[in-house]
Amino acid sequence: MLTVGIDEVGYGPKLGPLVVAAACARGPLRAPVTIGDSKRVFSQAKGVGTLEPAVLGFVPAATFGELLTKLSTRVPDAPWYRTPLALPWRPRFPGLEAAYARAVEPDEFNRETRERNKSELLFEVVAGIVNRIRGSHEGPIRFLIGKQGGRRYYLRGIQRLIDPAATVREELRKRSEYGIPGASIAFLQDAEEQHELVALASMIGKYVREQAMGLFNGWWAARRPGLRPTAGYGTDGTRFFREIEPHLDRHGLSREQVMRRR
Repeated sequence: MLTVGIDEVGYGPKLGPLVVAAACARGPLRAPVTIGDSKRVFSQAKGVGTLEPAVLGFVPAATFGELLTKLSTRVPDAPWYRTPLALPWRPRFPGLEAAYARAVEPDEFNRETRERNKSELLFEVVAGIVNRIRGSHEGPIRFLIGKQGGRRYYLRGIQRLIDPAATVREELRKRSEYGIPGASIAFLQDAEEQHELVALASMIGKYVREQAMGLFNGWWAARRPGLRPTAGYGTDGTRFFREIEPHLDRHGLSREQVMRRR
């Protein structure tokens, strides 16, 4: 059986991408590296090096662009992604059958949430990854996904976006599970702490987002000397945007391309 862990990173900030990632394997991962919830493994002080042993060990890539290609996602169009970004070599580990990611940049995020809740967009992105994996890998498949906003009921969304034949197996506070032809889909509370593949997906998503934010900060710092970098969250994300907003037109950028409205 193929087991797939799926998690999202960057759902709440004002700047940078929302990233949904998936890690797929047919057995336990055996590697001498830390695999855990990215919120616990990642250190802002130490940077992406805390994530690299696992992420680049299982998804080896020499550049950020190559990493995105291996994750079956495209390099976004924003100008900061045109800066080449080399990645360090890390020891390679077997056991991962495939990994996927989908990055939603602010312009798409704004466009897709103009007339609907951002939770609907998140579910649609997750469903897209589920459908891609179902179309590319032999079953049976077990999908393990972090619960989204504490929700308990997902049947209608699954029937609409994944398979109309979906049925409920259980819908509880900590676990909601559904059956579809050739697969099961479980939404789990604290999924990153329960299964290593969800944790690895969390780390892959975090690594993609942090590298994206590094390119974003570096691009603006080269054009606004003295500008302090940002992680994109809360009041600091607003502070950063206020400092770059007067310069957007000069670089052919709009507010929609940089700042989320929700």
